[in-house]
Amino acid sequence: VVSTQSTGGFHGVPNRSSCLLQPTTHCIINVVEWPPFVIALDEVELIHFERVQFQLKNFDMVFIFKDYSRKVEMINSIPMSSLDAIKEWLNSCDIKYTEGAVSLNWGKVMKAIVDDPDRFFDDGGWKFLDPESDAEDEEDEDDEDQSFNPAEDPDAEGSEESDSDEDYSSDTSDSEDSESGSGSSEESGKDWSDLEAEAKRDDQNRQGREEMEDDSPRRKKKLKVSHSSGSKKRK
Repeated sequence: VVSTQSTGGFHGVPNRSSCLLQPTTHCIINVVEWPPFVIALDEVELIHFERVQFQLKNFDMVFIFKDYSRKVEMINSIPMSSLDAIKEWLNSCDIKYTEGAVSLNWGKVMKAIVDDPDRFFDDGGWKFLDPESDAEDEEDEDDEDQSFNPAEDPDAEGSEESDSDEDYSSDTSDSEDSESGSGSSEESGKDWSDLEAEAKRDDQNRQGREEMEDDSPRRKKKLKVSHSSGSKKRK
């Protein structure tokens, strides 16, 4: 038993002519016109919409199978008005889809994947079909980086405040110590006027001693001269 979806089907060209394609829970089919067209959804890995542009009236639908060696199937010339309904159907069936504005050469694409599948997966797999997803991932990473700001961390602010308090207290204690040290030195020492007066007294005393030393030879000579003249008079 095949149950149909509420979309009512859509028109497209799976072979040479346009026909009504009916999406169901497990497959998409056309059994009205020859040749029949049937694709089982459990064999599909990804569906890609090509030529999705606002100025175009139609788009194409590519079925990529889990078996990469199998040729892709396409439904061409689907009306753009059916795109949203098809996307809803794929979401209900849990089938991933992508979309792009240009058509690809699927023969070359699948051959490159089959020849080197490791490189295909290392390069991100099918991400090249949906460049917008990469841009969104980059934006999410940027938002995460911007959302975390170490300057806004409350713990960081608390540590900075404590450090500033410690610095302030240390500066205050240093200034107090310096003031107390200078005060004690002033109390124990002499004033500038006292030092100046003391230096002046020392200069006066030194000058007086020098004058006394200079006058002593002169006095001795005078005494000697006076003594000799007195002796002569006595003769």
